[in-house]
Amino acid sequence: SAVTAQADSYGELVERAFAAIPVDMHEQWAFTETTRNSEGVFVATFDPRRDDAWRLLSVDDREPTQKELDEFLAGKAKERGSDDADHESMVADGSLDLLEETGDYWLFSFSPAVDGEAEAAFMEAVNGRLRIVKEGPYVAELTLENKRPIKPGKGVRIKTFYTHLEFAPVEKGGPALPQMITVEVKGRAMLVVGFDEQESVKFSNYRRAGPTSSL
Repeated sequence: SAVTAQADSYGELVERAFAAIPVDMHEQWAFTETTRNSEGVFVATFDPRRDDAWRLLSVDDREPTQKELDEFLAGKAKERGSDDADHESMVADGSLDLLEETGDYWLFSFSPAVDGEAEAAFMEAVNGRLRIVKEGPYVAELTLENKRPIKPGKGVRIKTFYTHLEFAPVEKGGPALPQMITVEVKGRAMLVVGFDEQESVKFSNYRRAGPTSSL
């Protein structure tokens, strides 16, 4: 049922909202993943019940080449271990600030948590926003966006850093699962080399991957 901010501290509220995101998503759910970036549109499926859990189905509406298949699987192997990250660790202790409250949600700002001096130097230029739906509660949106240019290393200047994650239950009373991830990074390296990367990842067709489900 819906809860109120007065019932718990903001920290406790956020803890409850993040708890609605399953840490074992890749053990319990099968889904379709559609990625759009400068290299094309990649459609893949994931099902933990298969020996080949990840399958790349198409690239720009055509059958993928062997090279594309190999690169896709190599990339997923690198992601392994970070897929089910603890998003709560992204919020620095004591940094939550209530920006808006409606009958349906709370909107907070926060400072990203950091691990080490290098990450601290990067994240000190980044603001976070968090929208929590009261009926749950669950995290509906999490955004990281720079408030000023970032200089992560000598000769590198990031003008735009933007990451946006969306979550929602796929069944009534169920966990909040990823719906969309959007990333944009723009900047310049060594004063002359510009970079402009944009990527979106859409998740769809969720199915429970229990032992009685069919492939």
